[in-house]
This record gives sequence, structure tokens and C-alpha cells, in this order.
Amino acid sequence: MSYILLVEDNQNNADMVIRLLTTLKLPVRHVLRGVDGAKMARAERPLLILMDFNLPDVDGRTLTAMLKKQLGGTAAPAIIALTARSGETEEQLAAAAGCSAFITKPFDPEDFRNMIRRFLADQMNAMQASAQPGAARGNEAQ
Repeated sequence: MSYILLVEDNQNNADMVIRLLTTLKLPVRHVLRGVDGAKMARAERPLLILMDFNLPDVDGRTLTAMLKKQLGGTAAPAIIALTARSGETEEQLAAAAGCSAFITKPFDPEDFRNMIRRFLADQMNAMQASAQPGAARGNEAQ
């Protein structure tokens, strides 16, 4: 079964996010360091990545850009910035790095759960569409 990867160096923040995701019955794997998150994401592709930007070993934006490239660009799992950084400039920088969404800590738990549900539903729809017979073949009959 796939999982959500949480890259968060603050254990209290991680515990809260894990509690919220487990109320949705979603499997979560948590790492404290960006390097560990990158290794895990490459080894076992997660459904979704929640990325803190203020990590002790690497900037989360840099890690996001690297993972998007390594995991297939637009085909890579969605990466959601989950950061204390705020403001329009930060959101623009996150988007430029490849983040699909931006959540500023602290956040409303219900808004967070709704965003996660939406991204996972989009992911499942994309996976089902690619699994349809003929979806990958294109227009072979022509």
C-alpha cells in the first residue's frame, strides 16, 4: 500500500500531522531530515509528499525541485509545502520549486484534511485513467 511521506524536522508538528492523517486512515511515513526523505521517496514512491522548508540539512524548496525532477516532473507525486514561511513571495517560490500547494503553519486542521483528500482523489483518478485499456497506447489505429 502506498503512503504519504512527511518530511518535518519538528517532532511536535509531525505528531500533529500524523494524527490528522491517521483520522483519515492514511498511512504516513515520517522523516526528520531532507536527505532521508529524498532516499525514501526514490526507493518507494509515495502517493503524496508533505515538505517542510526549514529543514536542518537541506532547504525544502531545493529538495522539492530535486525530487520533482528525479520522480518524473509532472508525473511525480504532488508535493505540498507545509511550512512556517508565509507570504505571497514564499508561495511563488514554492510553486517555482514544484510544489502543488502551500500550507502555512499553523493551519486549520479541517482545511488541511480537505486539501489532502482533494490531492489524493486527484492522484487516484490519474492512476485509474492511466490504467484504462488503451490509455497508454494513444492512436495506434491511425
